[in-house]
Amino acid sequence: MRAPVTYADVVVVGAGPGGSTAAAYLSTLGHDVVLIEKEAFPRDKTCGDGLTP
Repeated sequence: MRAPVTYADVVVVGAGPGGSTAAAYLSTLGHDVVLIEKEAFPRDKTCGDGLTP
């Protein structure tokens, strides 16, 4: 089964702290963003757990 084709200005691979921040920021600038993550959410990962906004 193939996923539907999605068109976007930016594709961010990895929804960790950096990828999520990049996707959110680019979205606020008006870009159409697709964020791709291989793991299912919610996931048990503490990476970035201590980052403050």
